[in-house]
Amino acid sequence: MLLLCAATAAEMLAAVPAGGASYTESDFPLLKPVPLRLGKEAGVACVTGVGPVNAALGMGITLAQCSAAGQQLRAVINVGLAGSFDLGRWPLGSLHVVREEIWPEYGLHDGRQVVAQAFGYPQWSDGRQEVRDRLSLAGPAELGLALRGAAIGEAGVRSLTVAGVSASVLRVQHLRQLYAPALENMEGFAVAYAAARAGLPCLEIRSVSNKVGPRTAEEKDFPGALRQLGRILPALNLV
Repeated sequence: MLLLCAATAAEMLAAVPAGGASYTESDFPLLKPVPLRLGKEAGVACVTGVGPVNAALGMGITLAQCSAAGQQLRAVINVGLAGSFDLGRWPLGSLHVVREEIWPEYGLHDGRQVVAQAFGYPQWSDGRQEVRDRLSLAGPAELGLALRGAAIGEAGVRSLTVAGVSASVLRVQHLRQLYAPALENMEGFAVAYAAARAGLPCLEIRSVSNKVGPRTAEEKDFPGALRQLGRILPALNLV
């Protein structure tokens, strides 16, 4: 089975093709796995809530509920909106596979930045690797899937997961200098971390909804980005 995650019911509703069903946001309650057919494969959909704490809690509850119900998951697919650090390279409405998630808020704060390697404790170690502030994510092929068409870039990008959305020029410049990210989101690292702890590969695909930092009306399009989420499952042949 596949676990399809999104932070909000609006994102989930946008991502799931209605087919013969007439879904509404109420069909995807918070933290309740909902049976969902994903192509030829059985799956479940779960709305985790917004932010890294909610996402981690939501994943923990969902994984436990699936296990208790005897639902054997093989992978996680996380979809949602994200801000772009450079609209010239990652424009509004574009879809991107995230291949690395960074949580820039874990480690030792030296008064200017947080340095994960300077902190004595990793978040987790499985004996082969230590997880501090970075996680590598799966691509479609690692889930046995293939992208159709040119809707989604296969190269993969780096994304930052934050609890506080970046809203100042100085903050944006600082993050770009330290991490060279493409995107900013609020749940990716937490979802990928929970998947890693459960031994599940995690595929994350984001739709660009806004410029990171201060932005004009022309530098954001949340309705348009939501519509683009509907291209993800068809591109993965999961409808």
